[in-house]
Amino acid sequence: MTTVVAQHAVGDMRTWLAGGDERKALFKGFCSSHQIFKHASKNQVCVVLKDVDLEKMKAIMNSPETAARKAKHTVIDPVEMYIEIDGGT
Repeated sequence: MTTVVAQHAVGDMRTWLAGGDERKALFKGFCSSHQIFKHASKNQVCVVLKDVDLEKMKAIMNSPETAARKAKHTVIDPVEMYIEIDGGT
């Protein structure tokens, strides 16, 4: 299990923030917890995902259901993923 940081832009911050419960349910399928950070002046967010099962994350994030949620929540691709590396501390 590892930590992953996902960064992406959003079309409408209020719409994106309103989808918090759906994100919690989605992320629960592959990580133990998450934190959200908003850029100070842009419609961009970073999500820090803890204890991620990378295979489950890949399957869930590439599903048609997730694609529909991304559209509903105004996520703008690309979603950049940063994966914790051994010895990175």
